[in-house]
Amino acid sequence: MKIDRREIWEVNMLLPDGKHKPHPCIVLSGQSVLESEEAALVVMLTTSGSDDEFSFYIENEMITYKPTKQNLQARVQLIMLTPLNQFSKRFGYIKQPYFEKLIEQINTVIFKG
Repeated sequence: MKIDRREIWEVNMLLPDGKHKPHPCIVLSGQSVLESEEAALVVMLTTSGSDDEFSFYIENEMITYKPTKQNLQARVQLIMLTPLNQFSKRFGYIKQPYFEKLIEQINTVIFKG
């Protein structure tokens, strides 16, 4: 299975309660991490409706597929290293200019905040 940066995948996420639940995620890692770790750094997507500094809203024109739910957002503080065997379904990808804005917000909120 080939996984690339910017792709959006359904990933079996380990949640704080110790259970796994499928969530869409955007792949942040480049090929060197994917190959050496057999894992990918991802940011989780949700439709939870939160509106705070951790929200990066994703409009339909920013991605290459139509999500089944409205109000899709990346939660920029929910970044995880996820084994490749937890990836189950590819949905599409986030377009480059919007991926760069996502990375900028992650940098601002997580590393400079």
